This record gives sequence, C-alpha cells and structure tokens, in this order.
Amino acid sequence: MGEHISNSELSVFAHDKLTFERERREEIESHLANCAECGATYDFYSVAEEDLGDLAVWQPIIGSTAAAMRAYANQCAAEDAEADELLKEYFENPRKAAVANIRNQRKFHTGGVVRRLNAKAHETVASEPLEALIFADLAAAVAELLPDGTYPNNAVYELRGTAAKERANALLRLAEFDEALKALEQAANAYEHLRSSGQGLASVELVRAAVYYERGELQEAAKYVALAEQGYAHLGLERQRMKAVLLRGQVAYESLRYAESGAIMQNVMRFGEKIGDAAWVARGSYCRALCELELGNLSEASMLFGAALMIFREVGPTEDRISTEWGLARVVLHDGKARDAVRQLRDVIAAFEDLGRVTNVALAGIDLAEALLVLERWDEIVKIAAHAFRVLKKAGHLTGALTALAYLKEAAAKRQLTPQTLKAVREYLREWSASPTSYSCRRPSHDNRSP
Repeated sequence: MGEHISNSELSVFAHDKLTFERERREEIESHLANCAECGATYDFYSVAEEDLGDLAVWQPIIGSTAAAMRAYANQCAAEDAEADELLKEYFENPRKAAVANIRNQRKFHTGGVVRRLNAKAHETVASEPLEALIFADLAAAVAELLPDGTYPNNAVYELRGTAAKERANALLRLAEFDEALKALEQAANAYEHLRSSGQGLASVELVRAAVYYERGELQEAAKYVALAEQGYAHLGLERQRMKAVLLRGQVAYESLRYAESGAIMQNVMRFGEKIGDAAWVARGSYCRALCELELGNLSEASMLFGAALMIFREVGPTEDRISTEWGLARVVLHDGKARDAVRQLRDVIAAFEDLGRVTNVALAGIDLAEALLVLERWDEIVKIAAHAFRVLKKAGHLTGALTALAYLKEAAAKRQLTPQTLKAVREYLREWSASPTSYSCRRPSHDNRSP
C-alpha cells in the first residue's frame, strides 16, 4: 500500500485534483481506494472544503483559500496524531475498547478520534466484524458529542454519517440485517445535512443493496444498487461505481440470469486490468467462472477459475483461494471425473474446516457425496453426512440443516440416495445459510474501501 498520503496533500487533492500531475493523481486515487485511514480523511476534507473559500466561516484565517486549506489540514493532522496516541492501546486490544468509557473523557472528544475509529472499523470489518462494530459504536458516540459547528460546512455530519454507515457494514456481516437498515437510515439523515451529500448517500444505497442481497430480497437489492451506481457515476467516482456494478452482477447470478451476470463480470475483469488491480481481476474471473459453470461451459469455467486461483495464491485472501479450488473441483465433477473430484473436494473440505467455515464444509460435503454417489461408495457418503452433521452441531447450528443432513445420511445408508435428493439438500442448505458462501459470487472478502 505504501506510505500514507499527508493531510496537507489530501486537503489540496480534495480542493482541486487538477493541481497534481496525472501520474500523481492516479497514485493518490489508487491509494485512497485501498487505504481506509487516508480514505476517511479525504472524505472528510471533500465535504468541508467548499466553505473554506468564504473566509468568514473559517476564523481567524486571513488570506487565500489555499491558505485556509493548509491551516485546516494542519489542525486535522494534529487531531489525527493525538488520536493515534489515545487509541493505540484500544486498537491493540479491542476487548479493552469494548469496555472503555471514552464518552465521559473529554480528551477523546475530537474529530481525529472519530476519523481514526471510522477507519479502523472499516479496516477490520471483513475479518473481525464484531471488533469493527465496537469501533463504529465508539465513533458514533463521540461524533454525537461534537458540537455541530466543530468544522466548516457541517462537516461533523460527515463523521456522524460515516460512523453510522460503518456500523451498518459491521451489522451486515454479523447478519443483523434489521439493525443494519436502521443504522443506514441514521447515516442517510446525517449525510443530508451536507451541501454535497452525494457520495455519502450513494454509499448508503450500496450498503442497503448488500443488506437486501444477503436477505435474498433480490428485487430490492437491484433497486438500491442501481441508485448507488447512478450516484457514483454522477460524481465521476469510477472505483466506487464498479463496486455497485460488481454487486449488480452478483444479484443477476442469484436471480439465475447467468449470461447477464457473466457479461457484467467480464466488465469487472476489464476494469481490474485497466487500473492494474489484480484483486478486481480475480473477483471478476471467479464470479464469471461460476456463471460459465452453470451454463455448462466447463472449459471456459476451468480457465477462469485457474486465472483467479493464480492471483489468490499470490495475494490471498485464503478463503477466496479455497473457494476457487472448490470451483475447480466442481468443474472436474461436472466433467465426469468423479475420482479426481473426490480427492480435490476432500482437500477443500479440510481447508474450510480449518478456517471454521462450517457452512461451506457442509455444502462442499454435498458435492463430495455427489461424486461418491457416481462411484457407488455408499459407506463413505454416510461418513461424509455424519461428519458435516457433527461440524454444524458443534458450531451451534441446531436447525433444519441438521435434519437435512440426517436425512441424507439415512438415505445413503439405505442406498436410496438419488441426485435429485442431493440437489434438494444442497439448495436447502444454501437457503438456510445466513452468511455468504462461495457457492455463489458473493461479496468479496477483500473489500478495497467502504462503499
């Protein structure tokens, strides 16, 4: 990622991008897309800079707009540096942050503390959503304590809106969908206080679309993802717009519109190639491969999974690498090579189990059972079903999923298992799962920046 962009440079960039040479502009834009900390600071500057030209609102600055921006950047840089020291122990020990009473300690009541908490929430949300929720809750609490006139142009509302949006992001990943929607309403209300609220509101619509997507309400998801895409397009924010495009493709996949989804994912791949970002190429390749697999284009699916796997092996994350290996195993299975599929699927299941991804353990187990059914290895199917049952039960999933696996085990023991039964159990497990699975082109686990 490289070194952070300085506050002074970010403030100028927010005021006038054309001040910079094209190469430096592209470097800063790339960094902002991947750095939560600098991204949070830039977003804050971008809504505050408009009133800095009116020096009456920024006392006691006297001089040009550029001078006002520099002074503003210096103040924010000082706040951020102080926040880094104040929050260091809590970032190292999130459990300590959970019980910290910073609401009653005035030294924490600064915009710098809110910016750093918002950035930390975003940075950790994909891997540790509960920790992200702790940080976002603290950010929201401190932001509400700041006076409305703390910064020019109502910029304090940008901090409040972002804190609420990061709460929603964390709640989304914790499958607390109703609470996530409430947080998004709070975020939207805050952003509407800003003169230029388009970026914030577009981000709210994108997270809202993701919530409905995860709930399986695909029509609602499509409606809000379209609003997000339009909002980002109007603002000329191409990287953010492409996040909406990616989600639009995922919605199409879940709606069984595989050809449409595949075409969208091809555009995602092209975008990744254009900006030189391998993560975008890998995600687009993986999702398009799933579409080609559903369409029966096995050679194309194999090539695309292979391209994604090369990248995930190099840069991760581990779960996406394993998911891609799972996709390749499914290609082998659909190609009639049951023995090879058995070997590959056993490795995939073991890897998912090591990561604690119990839903994927069960779903990959269904694929393994399908391969074993072709080979008429009934006893092994019984063992696979029993193992998946134990894994889910140990994880606390006392639901209909256990009943489905028990039924699968019994049918295999009686040698009455059919491909149709396996398909029904597989679809049930997918519908039952509240969390994203790699059996669809779900949200990437390596988000670049918050939407």
